[in-house]
Amino acid sequence: MDTRHLILLAAVAAVLTGAVILVGVLEDRQEVTLKEGSYILQGFNPEKVYGIYIKQGDEALTFKRREERFILMGKYDYPVSNEQINRILKAIADIRCAERVTADERNHGALGVAGERGGLVVRFFGESGQKMTGIVIGRDRPGFPGFYVRLEDEKQVYLSTDALPAVSTKTVDYIRRDLPPGRKSDYVRIACSNGSGAFSLDLREGRPVVEDLPKRQRQDDRAVTEVLKTLQQFPVRNLHRKADLATIPWSARLDFHRKDGTVYRVELAEKDGRHFARAGAMAGASTGMAGGEGGDKATDASQPVLDTAGAFNRDHGDWVYEIDPSWMRVARMTQKDLLE
Repeated sequence: MDTRHLILLAAVAAVLTGAVILVGVLEDRQEVTLKEGSYILQGFNPEKVYGIYIKQGDEALTFKRREERFILMGKYDYPVSNEQINRILKAIADIRCAERVTADERNHGALGVAGERGGLVVRFFGESGQKMTGIVIGRDRPGFPGFYVRLEDEKQVYLSTDALPAVSTKTVDYIRRDLPPGRKSDYVRIACSNGSGAFSLDLREGRPVVEDLPKRQRQDDRAVTEVLKTLQQFPVRNLHRKADLATIPWSARLDFHRKDGTVYRVELAEKDGRHFARAGAMAGASTGMAGGEGGDKATDASQPVLDTAGAFNRDHGDWVYEIDPSWMRVARMTQKDLLE
């Protein structure tokens, strides 16, 4: 063998040795990166997420970011709340590794991480629609708080350190329930009116008081407490386009007055044994819906209040919510129902 061949063989050997060393370095780096307690999604930046796809079994949802909010795509293109999206992002971003389990693809089915054929699949997409990452969440390990999980494009399965907060694939779970929005302590009055009469509650002193009590009459504290308890959570069941239910007669309304002067109005109706609600916001002393059809802006309302009311109307103005009968029962009450 001449000198030229010896030189070539030495060069090839050096290249192969370097490749082996490089592979070893990368493997060591993966072991270090995904040690116990490390995040499964390394370098994940939720602020870069412009699209989310969630699938489990036959149910799948797609969300897309438009400006500063996410839209549930599909039949309605419904604007979900940022809090709901943040819960999804946090639930996935917070998944940590307890241990490496297996890289054998034949075990994926038994662990529930066989992609869309089993488990929960969550994918995140960037601004131009490119896939950022995907994750497959499988079964829980008996006797351990965590669950089996793998990156969608990798075979390695890990066990997570903790249980996963609920990530729903049901449309109804993303219908907004912030009616009225914000903290309950921000509200100073609730007024109800219907075909039979009306009542109003003063909330300013911390203890609700029935307004305009007749002489020698006392309020029924138990009944008042029950009314407030019922109105603590909006009991939504389904979502409809306003145009699809344009002929419903709105027979009752609840007005929630906030400290800043904003009034959130929920109108209620019943048809064929089903119950419906629509919502709007009025800013300051305005008699029209701020930002809505025919609404006049109040001249005595601050710009932030006007902006808040307008944003609320943009989010809720096109929708009718199907609800359970609890709010309708409250809306049918009169002052007499709140007296001893």
